[in-house]
Amino acid sequence: MRTRLTVARVQELLPELQVEEINVVAQVSRGEEMGITSTPVIRLLQEGTEKFRSSQTPTVNQLLTAIAQASD
Repeated sequence: MRTRLTVARVQELLPELQVEEINVVAQVSRGEEMGITSTPVIRLLQEGTEKFRSSQTPTVNQLLTAIAQASD
C-alpha cells in the first residue's frame, strides 16, 4: 500500500512517468523471469535496461533521485 502511494505521488509530479504494476502471485513466471523473490519491488527501467531496483518502499525523494540519475 505504501509503495502504491509513493509511486502515485511521483506520478503526480512526473505525469509522463509510465508505471506498470505486476501481480507476481497471478503472474508467477513473469516474476521469476525478473528475479523477484519478494514484494513489493520497484524497478526503474530506461529503454528496457534496469536502472534502479528496491525491495523496500522508497521515499518520494529516493524515487525522484533514481529517476533523475537514470535520465543522465
